Amino acid sequence: MTNSSTASSSNDRFPSDANLVAGYTIDEVSIRPIGEDEDVMGTVTEWTTDMDVEEEGVAVDNVNKKPIDLTNSILSVSYFESILEPCVAIELEVYSSSSIFNEVPIRGGERVEIDIKGPDGTHFERRGAYAMYVYKVSGMNSDKLRETFTLHLVSKEFMVNETVRCKKKFHRTTIDTHVKDILEDILKTTKENIIEPTYNSYTFIGNMKKPFHTIQWLAPKSISKLGAVKKGEDEDGEKANGTGGYLFYENQDGFNFRSIDQLVSRTKSEDSADEDDTIFTYVHTGVVEQNAGFNSRGMYGDILKFFWDRTVDVRKSLRVGMYSNLTYHYDVVTNQLSRYNYSLTEQMENAETLGTDGIPPDVQLFGKSPSRVLSTVSDHGTLDQPFQNYASNAALLTSGRDKADMAKSFSRYNLLFQQALNILVPCNIHLKVGDIVKCYFPKRNTEKSESDPETSGYYLIRELRHSFVPNQNTTSLKLMRDSYGID
Repeated sequence: MTNSSTASSSNDRFPSDANLVAGYTIDEVSIRPIGEDEDVMGTVTEWTTDMDVEEEGVAVDNVNKKPIDLTNSILSVSYFESILEPCVAIELEVYSSSSIFNEVPIRGGERVEIDIKGPDGTHFERRGAYAMYVYKVSGMNSDKLRETFTLHLVSKEFMVNETVRCKKKFHRTTIDTHVKDILEDILKTTKENIIEPTYNSYTFIGNMKKPFHTIQWLAPKSISKLGAVKKGEDEDGEKANGTGGYLFYENQDGFNFRSIDQLVSRTKSEDSADEDDTIFTYVHTGVVEQNAGFNSRGMYGDILKFFWDRTVDVRKSLRVGMYSNLTYHYDVVTNQLSRYNYSLTEQMENAETLGTDGIPPDVQLFGKSPSRVLSTVSDHGTLDQPFQNYASNAALLTSGRDKADMAKSFSRYNLLFQQALNILVPCNIHLKVGDIVKCYFPKRNTEKSESDPETSGYYLIRELRHSFVPNQNTTSLKLMRDSYGID
């Protein structure tokens, strides 16, 4: 899984002997293998969610369905999320004086349920529909006295995605309806999913593509209701207005299909935020208070370590056409060529951003002239039936795709991913990718206790790693934002 390797690489930059906090205990981890008479590939979409294990700790069912307690054999648990990955992942490091690998046996496809209790009494759980499945075993090392290996786990839908395809034609309707159809009718997921409505409708053919690939393919074609306020052409027909771009990912709550505009708007508009959303605040002072709750400064926690992964790359931004681009659209029915200018500076004037300083200076400086040229061709009559009793070929329908969706989504994606910051904080199981955190960093070269207004501010969680190790429980976050400033 890409998300596990990416998140782990970020966490490797932090020293293992950093000031860490304890308080998390493994209440239960149970594993149920696939029966010998089961066809894994054929019945993967019909896996049940019932699991009756009363023992606390780690339990593995053998061929006789007798649970094996592995509580004292777990060295560490690492949980991964990424806003660019469709599934979460977990790594379990196992140490045992017996041959658990062959005794169970563990051969792939085993079901795993996890329950980790936090210091405040809350639980980090992967049960029922949220249970995990073994897809790989690595680091196998055994001798006469011990056996160690690592179990790599993914969501059930990751397995299902490899065995099913989008075969049918998806008729004209809003894109969020297509996403819901794929998740519930093709992947058969029963998780609680957050699917944000889209402004535009679209029709397409599945072409035997995998479900996750199809949803990620639809994401940049989606226009949110927030981004469509200025959607359309101006009077002279030479400007493309609005912003686009959705993100598809899984976090501990379930699958998410959400627009960038909606994700960042939660810092400014209370009615756009979920009722249970909490923006946690972290501060870096160099002095760590050993607790996992609110510290003496009223902040939720301390930033143990941090480093900047990326700031600004103007050359890359110019090459992808982030600041300004030009789209040529050819209409195959009328044989007309249309031209659409897209300027991020103009479209972001009234848009929501994570920072309070508004549009970054580089966007204003380089947004006057297009740095990339895009081209599209209309698809009249290829997917929908024409209108009844139409008088001319002009009545042929298109798929509904926005003529300048590439321009809108490319610009918005690249603006959000411009700045990347990695921080290490005491473990907080309430955090998840797609959430917003507020960070304060000290101002350099000053005797006063002031926060740096440039580096401090709101950040969107891009990647997350919870590390549960005895007496060393941390959360590693990779953050991103699209602008500077803090209120």
